[in-house]
Amino acid sequence: MFGEDFTVYFADFGVDVTIDGVSARGIFDNAYSQIGGGVGMASTNPTLTVETTSVPAAPVGKTVACEGVTYGIAEHHPDGTGVSVLVLELAS
Repeated sequence: MFGEDFTVYFADFGVDVTIDGVSARGIFDNAYSQIGGGVGMASTNPTLTVETTSVPAAPVGKTVACEGVTYGIAEHHPDGTGVSVLVLELAS
């Protein structure tokens, strides 16, 4: 980690979330994409970008509550600078 203070970044662009029962602030992106050309198949791949210190140990399968919706963490991608991207899926 570089020791950056990301507080201002997340304060300006982030939303309040709960990750595995703990409050955090992150940038939520509910992306839409189409898989395949022509007719294809639509898919959403919501992600949450947070400070890595906000990510619980072994995060895959734990929950994130954001904007009134509960998601499961499908993937965790730390970038090595102190920021992580969590790939989310709707919780069943």
